[in-house]
Formats: sequence, structure tokens, C-alpha cells
Amino acid sequence: MNTFPISPLFIPANKLEWIAKTFEKGTDSIILDLEDSVPDNEKAQARQDLFLHLKENSFPGSLIIRVNPITDQTGQEDIKTLTQSKLPISAFMLPKIEESSSIATLPDINIIALLETPMSIKNISDIASEKKVKGLALGGADLSASLGSTMDWDSLLFARSKIVLEAAINNIFSIDSPFMSIEDLDALQKESQKAKALGFNGKAAIHPSQLELIKNSFLPSEEEISEAKQIINAFNQSSSAVIAFKGRMIDQPIILSMEKRLRLVGIDPKNID
Repeated sequence: MNTFPISPLFIPANKLEWIAKTFEKGTDSIILDLEDSVPDNEKAQARQDLFLHLKENSFPGSLIIRVNPITDQTGQEDIKTLTQSKLPISAFMLPKIEESSSIATLPDINIIALLETPMSIKNISDIASEKKVKGLALGGADLSASLGSTMDWDSLLFARSKIVLEAAINNIFSIDSPFMSIEDLDALQKESQKAKALGFNGKAAIHPSQLELIKNSFLPSEEEISEAKQIINAFNQSSSAVIAFKGRMIDQPIILSMEKRLRLVGIDPKNID
């Protein structure tokens, strides 16, 4: 994937008319869900309809397909059908993935591992190191149900920290779990800010009303963009490995952080004013 999703929005894969409308609402990516959102007796038809729709259309953002668990025949059929010809799919999201060995047998596709069981958290290092895996996502609802915990931030902090750590080690992106209370935007903002502070690259959404708030929480402000440019320019103009900038010590790790900040908004840090 060329860019990582900041506010991917889940929509049912059998609601194909929603795709274009959802991009119009400002999402950068859509997760088309063939798993929980589609009844068992409709999965085969939804898969075929999705294949035909993607074959005939293009879209302005990234499309991620959440398939059924690949340990089941339905999930295997999802992968087989949707990889048999070139389709505008950025990545496949694999639910309840627990072992890296199951990924190794798949075609050469981009994978987002959806970590939502205790075993997936236990085996996260092996899963994250698979070359096909481009991102890690937290499935908070299923994980909390398995643990017998709540979905509160503190209850799943260990899992969140492991995901961020392994994503950084393997240079892949991380997506925080959706916030399930659609109307409580204040709480969503607080959780989004915590997710960004911890190191997540984005947070999944379940309703268009959440999109703007999530993007604003993860994307840098104009002031932060300006600061990053000033710091990078000052560092580049110096021959020292460490400089002082407005009372702050600036070294290479800070520069890498500032460069990442600019890339989030599409600015090449090697070519700034």
C-alpha cells in the first residue's frame, strides 16, 4: 500500500451502492465487510456481486476487503474469487488471524491482520513479521469478549501497546479499534487523541459522523506542519548532529518524527520551502 488508512470506514460488502456515497463523505478508505455484516446465506452472492462491481468500477480512495476467517472455506473462497483478476483492492483484512503459518499459504497480496483474540496477541510478533502483512488492526469488540473485559481504553491498553510496538518494529501501519458509541463524539475525540499519542496511525470508523473528528485527531495542524518545516530546515542548514531550536534539543530521531508528520499530509520532507 502506498499510503496507510487514517479513518477507514466499515460498510457491509452487500451494500455496493454505499461505496461511492461513502467516499463523498470524506473517508480516505473503506473496509468492505464480507464477514459480520453479511448473513451466512448471503455470503456467496455478496462475494460474487462484489467481484463484478469492483471489476467494472474505480474509486478515489483505498478499498480494503474484510474477508471471512481464512481458517474456514468461506474465507478461502473470498480470497480465491477476489484475487482471480486485477481489482482495485488495496489490502485484505484477515479477521481472527492467530498464526503466521496461515498467511504464508496465501497469494501475494497486501494483508492487514485484524487482531481480536488472545492467541492473536500472543503470536503478534510472528504475524507482524510476515512480508505480506502491511498493517495491524485491533478488533476490540471480539478481543474484549474473549478476555471478559470491557472495551474501555485501559482494559485493552496492553493489546494496543503490543500492536503499536510490533508495527514500529516491522515498519508497518497500525489501526485502532472503532469507537462503538456513535453519538458520543467527545469520548471518540479523547480516545482518538490517546490512540495517536500511543503511536497508532489511524482509527477505524463505523459511521460517517466519526470521520472528520478522527482525521483531525491524527493529522497535524497547520501550526504543527509549519513547525516541522522550520525544524527540518534548521537541522539541514547545520553541520551538527544535534541542534537547539527554540529551547528544544533536536537530533535525528526528532527529524524522523517531523518528516513523518509532513508525509501524513502529503508533503515530501526532502522538498520543502
